[in-house]
Amino acid sequence: MMTLGEHLFKKIMGATIGAVVIAATGLVGGLPAAQAAPALYFPFPAGVSHTVTNYSHPNDGLSNNAVDIGMSYGDAISASAGGKVIIAGLDNNPRPDVNGNEVMIDHGGNYCTQYGHLSSVAVKVGQYVSPGTYLGGAGDTGLAYGIHLHWNLVQCSNRAAVFGPVATVENPSASYWTGKVLTSQNGAKSPGADGERVSDFSGDGQSDVLGVDGNGDFWFYPHNGNGLSARTKIGSGWANHKHVMSADWSGDGAADVLGVDPAGDLWYYPNNNYQLSSPRKIGSGWGNFLHVAAADWSGDGQADVIGVDANGDLWYYAHSGTGLSAPVKIGSGWANFKQMAAADWSGDGHADVIGVDANGDLWYYGHNGNGLSAGVKIGSGWANHKQMIASDWSGDDQADILGVDANGDLWYYAHNGNGLSAGVKIGSGWSTFRHIM
Repeated sequence: MMTLGEHLFKKIMGATIGAVVIAATGLVGGLPAAQAAPALYFPFPAGVSHTVTNYSHPNDGLSNNAVDIGMSYGDAISASAGGKVIIAGLDNNPRPDVNGNEVMIDHGGNYCTQYGHLSSVAVKVGQYVSPGTYLGGAGDTGLAYGIHLHWNLVQCSNRAAVFGPVATVENPSASYWTGKVLTSQNGAKSPGADGERVSDFSGDGQSDVLGVDGNGDFWFYPHNGNGLSARTKIGSGWANHKHVMSADWSGDGAADVLGVDPAGDLWYYPNNNYQLSSPRKIGSGWGNFLHVAAADWSGDGQADVIGVDANGDLWYYAHSGTGLSAPVKIGSGWANFKQMAAADWSGDGHADVIGVDANGDLWYYGHNGNGLSAGVKIGSGWANHKQMIASDWSGDDQADILGVDANGDLWYYAHNGNGLSAGVKIGSGWSTFRHIM
C-alpha cells in the first residue's frame, strides 16, 4: 500500500505529465490551444504597492490560482491589459453573489481577467479599455472575508477553468504567497510624448475630466471610452480658489492637482489612489494672474507651470523638484485672451499653448525650444464657451480640445492633424462649475 506521501507524489506527477502532453500536442479538449496570453500588469496604478492576502483558494468554482490582494475601501483598481468589458457589476455566474460587484475584461484568445468584490464599478459592458484604465474601487461585496481584490485570469468562454498562476510584467514567474508585496508598473509612461498627463487622473493614457462645482466640491469623472463614468468626490472647500489645474507634477504617470488659493499661494495636491493628499505650497504671488496652466513644457515627465500675468505676459516656471524655478518669459500680448490652456498638441513630448482670443478664435502656439512659434488658427466660435480644456482625450499622444458651451454642455473636439473634428457631446449640466480641467 502506498503511503500518503507516495500517493500525493504520484497524483502531482500524473497531473504534471498530463499538462506536458497537452502543451506538446497543442490540444485542450480536442481544440487548438489558445493564442499566447496577453501581457498583464498588476491591477492597480503604477507606483502603488499592495500585499497578497490569499492565493489559490477554491471558493467559487473558478478561483484556483486566483490572487487576493489586500486593499483599503475604495482603493483604485486598474485594468491589467486592454480589452472589452464583458461584465460590469453584480454577476450570478457561477453562483449568485460570490464575487459581488465585479468586472471581467476579454483580452482576446479566450483570456479574461476578473476583478471581484468591488465597492464601485466605473466601466460598462461593451466598453473598450486600455491597460491602467480605472475600473472602480476595492471593496467587500459578495462573499468576501474583508476588503480586498479578487483577481484572476480565466477562460472567457465558460469561466469554468483558469489559466494557472497570473504572470505579469512585474512578476513574470507568477510566484505568489501570502504576505508578498506587489508593486505595480501599470500605467507608467516614460517622459516623452504625452508624458505630461494633463487631466489624466486615472493614469491610463487618456484624459479624464475634473471639476469644481458651485459648492466648491471637487469631482473626478473617469473617461469611459465614449463619455464619462459616474463621478467620485475627491475634495471640498475649493469655492474660492482662483485657478485650479491638473497635470502630472510627481512624474508617476497620473495627474495631480495644483491650485491657487484666495491669498495667491500655489499649492500642489498629490494624487493618492484617486484622492488628494495633503497639499504642499510651491509658490506665492499668483493672485493677479489672469490664467494659469500646468503641463510638461520641459519634456521631463513632470508638469511645469505656465501663467499669464496682469500685463498679459506669458511666463514659464520650470519644475525644480521641490517647487518652481525662476520664471522665463515666453510670450506677450495675452491680456485680452479669454482662455488659455497648455498641453502637447504637436505630440513631441513638450507642452504647447492653446488660447481663445477676444474674437472667440482658437489658436495653437507651438513649443519651439525657447518660446512659442507663430499662432495657427484651429477653430472659431468660442466666444461664448464658458470653459476650454486642452488634454489628450483620445490617447494618441496629441492633445484634443474639450469645451463647455453657453448651455453647459460638454463637448469633445478631436485633434485631426490640422485642426479639430466636429464636436461630440460627452456631458451636460456643467454651467455652474467654477473650474473644469
